[in-house]
Amino acid sequence: MDYKIKFTNMKSLYKYYGIAVLALSASCTDILEEETFSELEPETFLATEKGIRSLLGSAYSSIQVQPGIPQQGIYALSGLSSGEVSSLNGSIEIFYRQLSDFTWDSNNRHILGQWDLYYAAIRDANVVLSNIDNGPFSEDFKTLITAEARFIRGYSYSKLYNLFGPVPLYKDLFNEDLLLPRSTEAEIESFIEQELIFASTNLPIRAIEEGRATKGAALGTLCKHYLNTKEWQKSAEKANEIISLGVYELLPDYEEVFSLDNEINDEMVWALPHVAPDAGNQINALTYPSDFPRPGDLRLYPVIIFFEDEFVLSFEDNDARKNLIVTEYTNTAGDEIQLFGNDRSFPAKYPMDPNGSGDGQGNDIPDIRYSDILLSRAEALNELNGPVQESIDLINQVRSRAGASEISLADFSKQSLKSFILDERKREFFWEGKGREDQLRQDVFISKAVERGKLAQTFHVLFPIPQINLDANPKLVQNEGY
Repeated sequence: MDYKIKFTNMKSLYKYYGIAVLALSASCTDILEEETFSELEPETFLATEKGIRSLLGSAYSSIQVQPGIPQQGIYALSGLSSGEVSSLNGSIEIFYRQLSDFTWDSNNRHILGQWDLYYAAIRDANVVLSNIDNGPFSEDFKTLITAEARFIRGYSYSKLYNLFGPVPLYKDLFNEDLLLPRSTEAEIESFIEQELIFASTNLPIRAIEEGRATKGAALGTLCKHYLNTKEWQKSAEKANEIISLGVYELLPDYEEVFSLDNEINDEMVWALPHVAPDAGNQINALTYPSDFPRPGDLRLYPVIIFFEDEFVLSFEDNDARKNLIVTEYTNTAGDEIQLFGNDRSFPAKYPMDPNGSGDGQGNDIPDIRYSDILLSRAEALNELNGPVQESIDLINQVRSRAGASEISLADFSKQSLKSFILDERKREFFWEGKGREDQLRQDVFISKAVERGKLAQTFHVLFPIPQINLDANPKLVQNEGY
């Protein structure tokens, strides 16, 4: 079974599952008393491997495919708020401008999109876990599916926690209220930890099918969770555990990491799979200028995402990562467009998909790469011990692959290496949705925004809970400042 193809039929799955839910509701009325037998009955649907796998696929789809506004949010919330990129034009400019200027509120649709999809994944994972003992399943099947569902919960809550702080913890479908208050920081951090530890213990080292979770994906998510919550020792240990698996490596060619022909590669610890056009991503449609040459009938939106010249100049001349930044191009009218020198260079990390259609392209999107694990361990070790040779060696692995010069231990203090790692992460992970969390972790998110002239205040380290969710759940309390 190809999980990427499976995800293209999620609308049908929701309809199918929705009928099952309606059937359950109808069975409780006096009007329909006739006993029927159908695979659409909830008892039948969720008591088969096909039903469980389908619902698990729905949970995966919510955290991976993320079409439209939610998918934009992965990059917009991080890239715009951290100052990594700026934007102009298009119908979504008003929402992008809010994110750049720190004027966002609880009705920003990119913020709402993240809340909705991660909770959709949690809902489906909870239904799977609540029904895994109801069918004639083998112990191996139950262990694997339970590990995947718990990975999805841990992963989703780690994303929500990073964006919103403590959120309601829904973990038992049948034995808790539908409306819950926010958890404490200790509760949600503990829950994320236990979910991902269980998953990492029970998931396979190699993916059974493309797009399904692995031991490395769970360890990588846990490593990044520990890093972002400043549990340096634990983060360093999990990074080392991933390195010790011996299944991941840096590809020799940086550009090849993102190639359409090489999407299942040994640098991707965890990636978000896409298949064009139905389950394609819209990142390129929202990145390249609308007059940029492209194959077939691919659609590009008027919105423009761009880097300032200062960032382009931060790369050494021989740094191959810079090759994935467009500094000039010939447009569809044959005109030469100069971008560098005008603060208008833009990322071209994800190549145009000739098999795409409309705004949907099939690029898999990296979430955790092996280079992230190496730099995470280097950062954690520096926080624990100051500069040590191992941290320098880890950083040099990443820089050497890119063709950049190596750095030396003698050149750094703890603070200067900390700052260097932040800059190195910008060069390595531009347009991969990591800028905000990196700045937050190093306590410079607000100060850097103020330096850019933004009206950033301390409370902006978290996004507001969407207003629609506050209205629906009176037990929720809005984040301070909103």
